[in-house]
Amino acid sequence: MNSSRLACLIGGILLAVGGLLCGGAFLAEVTSDPDGGANIGAGVLLFLGQPLAYIGVVLLVVSLMLFARSDRFPQH
Repeated sequence: MNSSRLACLIGGILLAVGGLLCGGAFLAEVTSDPDGGANIGAGVLLFLGQPLAYIGVVLLVVSLMLFARSDRFPQH
């Protein structure tokens, strides 16, 4: 497995996990009681999910650049 595919695989997994955590934060916020206080559980999920999603996007962009530089991609 070359570095482009590995970066794409890891980036996709991190982006999916980050998206699930951020989606869980959204659901926790929407389904909580409107008592006016902070929802700590939703905050923790969002605090953990956002950096994973950002790192996943960066790795996907890096894998795209590695693929564009590779010899398999025909350049005209």
